[in-house]
Amino acid sequence: MFKHLSLSCILLATIAVTSSWAAPKEPKVGRVKYAVDPALKSTGSCADDAAWSNVRNGATFRQMDCFKTGDGGSIVLRLNSVDDNSLLTIPENSIVNINEFVEKIDDGFIVKTDIKKGYMGFKAEKNKGHEIEFRTGTAAASIRGTEGVIGGDGDKTMFGGLKNGKLSIFDVSSGDSISITEGQTVIGKGSFAVLKLKSSGEMGFAKMLQQIISDGSLSLDDLIAAATKADSAFQETLVSAASQAPAQKVETEQARLTVPQIKYTSYDSLRCVANVAVSDVQKGSEARLSALMEGTPISEVGVKRNMSKRLALRSGIHEYEFVVENEAGRNSVKKTLGCYPMKPFSVKVLGNKHVPLKIPPAPPEFDDVITQTLQFQIRVPENDPIVLNKVVVRQNGKVILQERLSQIQNLDYQIPVELKRNHKNRFDIEVIHKSGYAVKAIKVYEVD
Repeated sequence: MFKHLSLSCILLATIAVTSSWAAPKEPKVGRVKYAVDPALKSTGSCADDAAWSNVRNGATFRQMDCFKTGDGGSIVLRLNSVDDNSLLTIPENSIVNINEFVEKIDDGFIVKTDIKKGYMGFKAEKNKGHEIEFRTGTAAASIRGTEGVIGGDGDKTMFGGLKNGKLSIFDVSSGDSISITEGQTVIGKGSFAVLKLKSSGEMGFAKMLQQIISDGSLSLDDLIAAATKADSAFQETLVSAASQAPAQKVETEQARLTVPQIKYTSYDSLRCVANVAVSDVQKGSEARLSALMEGTPISEVGVKRNMSKRLALRSGIHEYEFVVENEAGRNSVKKTLGCYPMKPFSVKVLGNKHVPLKIPPAPPEFDDVITQTLQFQIRVPENDPIVLNKVVVRQNGKVILQERLSQIQNLDYQIPVELKRNHKNRFDIEVIHKSGYAVKAIKVYEVD
């Protein structure tokens, strides 16, 4: 049923995938195909105090980026290729670092990843030209054209499983190696055990294995027994789901479902939610309500009755499509909406707030004109003027600059101003966010 191999050091997992696409000069590894919150990314560090930010659908990812997911979160990464369906899937409660990006001499590239916590799914096409290396605390593998999962629990325990293909695991210290193929799962703790399990390579089963190996008190034999039991339990859930599907189909046909309707009613730009009304949901049936942003799904819920529903939006201006559907068909409504949650920001005036100036009067034949440049910076978390509603600058109470909405094109201002002699020239700066949050700043020039 299984066999053992001595394990004494850190190992690697390499997947060979490829594309005819030429590697870019900059270390751009790929794009985020899909992310479900909580999903975070930082660059250069996976530490808790790193500069983490939300993962955006469609965003590029690069060498030294680290991804982290929380409860219910997930991230799907696509390699940087237009003709390659090779994907990396980071499930909930996992941390994965994109360690290195290396261009190959002939074609393709090598991506090296480090699974700091949890596990990762992979789907790598044959005959493509890229290579992906996985590192866990305890295991190493070489994969070519395959689909499965790999993960571990720090430097104590690891596991890997294959739906198809071949996975060669080796100990970089001793040079010993072992291979698994389609339908097999490997567990490593001090030594390797290979099991033939029906659920090998399944992400749902991998979640069960991750929970099993997190129990540090279990021996390798205990882990084998628990994994075998979990395989049976997972297969039972698949059989149960399959047996219910035909019954649900008959029930749907008997009910003669009608297509549900959806209507957009309102939205709250501060709370970042849109309100829709779903109707024509027949009793005893269920419809699916989903929200798409720029064509990418961001949420989905089941709806069993006519109701109003609140759907979460993302920060910024985006095109949304709200869809309700069942087996009978679908209806949708599209809206371009802006979401501006209230976030503190600041206005930094360059130089001292009070500036005394001693400037000799101009000769009689010249105009006595005194000029300065009023400089200030608006620091908003989004670093984008699109979130601002108004910028106003007053000189001694008189408006000398006022910009609203689309007129606001930058966050750095340099305004030439004329000063009065023997006078305190006061400049009041007011910046108003689209959320209504306002910040004020002052600058005073006193000319003798």
